[in-house]
Amino acid sequence: MEHPISLRYRLEYAGLRTLQVAITTFPIRWVGAVASGLLRVVFRLCWPLKAETVSRVREVFGAETPIAECRRIARTSIWNMLMNFVELFHAGRMDLAYLRAHLEGTDAAKATLQRLIDRHGGVVIALPHMGNWDLAGVACSAFGFPLMAVGRPQNNPLFEAWLRRARLNFQTVDRRHPSSFVRVAHHLKGGGVFAILPDVRHNKPAVPCTVFGKPDVQLGKGLAKFARMANVPVLPVVMERVDADHHRLTLSNPILPDPDADPDADARRMTQAVWDIFERRIRATPEQWFWHNRRWILTPLYTQTRHSRHH
Repeated sequence: MEHPISLRYRLEYAGLRTLQVAITTFPIRWVGAVASGLLRVVFRLCWPLKAETVSRVREVFGAETPIAECRRIARTSIWNMLMNFVELFHAGRMDLAYLRAHLEGTDAAKATLQRLIDRHGGVVIALPHMGNWDLAGVACSAFGFPLMAVGRPQNNPLFEAWLRRARLNFQTVDRRHPSSFVRVAHHLKGGGVFAILPDVRHNKPAVPCTVFGKPDVQLGKGLAKFARMANVPVLPVVMERVDADHHRLTLSNPILPDPDADPDADARRMTQAVWDIFERRIRATPEQWFWHNRRWILTPLYTQTRHSRHH
């Protein structure tokens, strides 16, 4: 039996739909220009996470990096995220003709995905929080690939339903349920596509990798775990925003699991290979990456911090 939806959730949803109507009234380029101008003022005067984000950029690129350049990277990263939300409001209008006109590399990506599915039965797509990463999922759904991802449902069920429609109804399984892992494995073995964004710090010891020159950074197990469970390749994908409503999609060579290798060693090999591809693109176009993620990739685990204090 479904629980009644509270007045608060209904009001929040009404606000969301009102914002959607207001934003979709204008072309994406116009909204992008206005957002860029407003963000310059807000970022300079009162952006709450400015200092933290700038310090992250300097942590990666070095203290010698000019502070003005760090601020530009941080501000552009925020603008890119805002434009992702704007485009999500427009997602219902993104048919194949739109995607082919606004997403460079769409048909080549479709051909590669189909070839890998025909050969291996399924594919794990790994992509970083760069450009409009949601657009890769929209494109998969538009081309008819059965797509699944792991996530946590929105608290507001009306938001959750809207989000599913905006993403063209690709399946999202609740990461809090143990059965989700089995569902993903069956999905992959049945010729499905599973998408994962592994470029965030894991909350517990997981797969130790070298990230931005720092050893033993813990990245999630999911990427390699699902690939090994279903014996399917991992396809590294990078989305980059060209301008307000144009994007570039780049695919790297697939990374295959080794069923005969030690599971931990194989997971580390696959995860490190994927991260190395991501890091090259982040260093080349840092403003494309989402530097504001709460799960900052270089934050030490609590156990690591506690151990260092005792020594």
